[in-house]
Amino acid sequence: MISEAVALANAASRSPLLIGIDGCSGAGKSFLARQLCEQLAKPAMIVQGDDFYRPLPDAERLALSASAGYERYFDWERLRDQVLIPVREARPHLRYQRYDWDGDRMGAWVDVAMPPIVLVEGVYTLRPPLRRLIDLAIVVETSDEVRLARQLSRGENTIEWIRRWAAAEQYYFDHHSPVAAADLVIKGE
Repeated sequence: MISEAVALANAASRSPLLIGIDGCSGAGKSFLARQLCEQLAKPAMIVQGDDFYRPLPDAERLALSASAGYERYFDWERLRDQVLIPVREARPHLRYQRYDWDGDRMGAWVDVAMPPIVLVEGVYTLRPPLRRLIDLAIVVETSDEVRLARQLSRGENTIEWIRRWAAAEQYYFDHHSPVAAADLVIKGE
């Protein structure tokens, strides 16, 4: 299925082309984005959704329900304003601020010449307000068992946090159906 994504991207006439790669944590979004970058006919860059995590006090983050987590974990407005709109408008440069995971605050700015292809990979990338800005929408689907094993192997989060996070992702998939909005669904196993 990666070959189908490459073919769709290579056949697109829009430049810059904006590809959105969505899926739950551990599905294989980052892997797919790297594979696409290597195989695309034009130069591409990857923008990681994790760079748009929202700084929040721990107590506030832990108090969020699944629906509130969907709304608040990531700063989708910043992603829209700093990446998606500039790509859509074909600005000469792409400039956005990354989240600093070590400091739980906003971090360094990225400022690069606009490449012909921009891949944005991350859960919630195809949320309804963003979907209209994306040229090629891809969802990576992977079984819960494989995703959980991948998340645990990273050693970054407790099982409690993984479950809380998964509840917000499930809310998103149940209520906003990114699969239905996708141009292509790829198995990540």
